[in-house]
Amino acid sequence: RFRLEAQAGMKLNHPNIVKVHQVFEDNSTAYIAMDYVDGPDLLQSVEGTAPKLTPDQIIRFLDRMLDAVGYVHSQGLLHRDISPDNILLDKATGQPVLIDFGAARKDVTRQSRALSGLRVVKDGYSPQEFYVSGSKQSPCSDLYALAATFYHLISGETPKTSQERLSAIAGRDPDPLRKLSGRFKAYPASLLAAIDTAMALFPRDRL
Repeated sequence: RFRLEAQAGMKLNHPNIVKVHQVFEDNSTAYIAMDYVDGPDLLQSVEGTAPKLTPDQIIRFLDRMLDAVGYVHSQGLLHRDISPDNILLDKATGQPVLIDFGAARKDVTRQSRALSGLRVVKDGYSPQEFYVSGSKQSPCSDLYALAATFYHLISGETPKTSQERLSAIAGRDPDPLRKLSGRFKAYPASLLAAIDTAMALFPRDRL
């Protein structure tokens, strides 16, 4: 799995994705050589241990992350672990950088059984299909996680887990996730609506 992470990273060349340069084995273990990104992650920003981001910065960073995730998907990969702590803010460039491709996999049905069984779940950010081993995952799964990350940045609220949401709907209760639309006037209404749509519980309803 470690080597697979390196191989996935070495295929990617994008200014907003951490660059992997080399993977090698020595001392009975393996190593990945990658760029060092000096700066806080988005979780530190939302939690207040790093400078708060302005609405203009958040909009700009979301645009860059959409471009980066779109590029990942164009290479036939899913990241599968997008969350605020996996996006760093590079002090040198002022740009967000997506890291940690340890859960990445080919967006095809030919995965090895071991890899397709690998589950990485982060409550609040993972869509409901990530909780079920062997479930169908697609680019909209990554977009759910990216939307949940920026939902947290915009609202300051940790998103309700997709399992909480699924349980509520199964019990015929309202979805406990509060939509962004209509709540934050510093952001374009279309952007808030897009995040809400990307966070739809069921893949068929997402972007």
